[in-house]
Amino acid sequence: MERDELRTTLVNHLETLRRNLQVVSMEVLKTKYKKPFDVLRQDICKAATAYTRFLVFDGMRIKHKYFDEAVPYIDAAVKQTKRLKQISDAAFQRQDIDEIESLALALRKEIEAALQPFYMGHMCLYVTPECFDDPPKTPEIYNDATACVWRDGTWQLLEDTSKGFLLFVQSKSKEESAA
Repeated sequence: MERDELRTTLVNHLETLRRNLQVVSMEVLKTKYKKPFDVLRQDICKAATAYTRFLVFDGMRIKHKYFDEAVPYIDAAVKQTKRLKQISDAAFQRQDIDEIESLALALRKEIEAALQPFYMGHMCLYVTPECFDDPPKTPEIYNDATACVWRDGTWQLLEDTSKGFLLFVQSKSKEESAA
């Protein structure tokens, strides 16, 4: 599902909860209408999780071969954050999609910050034959975890580095370099 579909699904479930709360109390929903309310709560949880996950991870680049190495950084950020509880409160207490989005984007920033040491461990220089020309071209900064090169002030995708070689800033073991 794309962002708009995920958002629409969550908004629809939140609107259903809002309408229910306008006609009956939370206590009545939890007792007299327990089964349908439990289904609605599960639907909201699933939709909020899917939408939050999309907002947090959309466009975040990590090569498949490095994913297991990145997971502990992500997990640590998720364990330390208060954003997930706040997102749940925004959904179930206030039915506020804008607040959910804002909190999800704040969580994304927390995860990105937690991933910085991981990304720094994969920084290298991309040295091409032009670097040995007269005059020499300066090697480019490349991140092997993201397959991106720093050009014109932005990170740009460069998956094929076969025209040069990567000189890692931090030394890697022979097993890591061969992978």
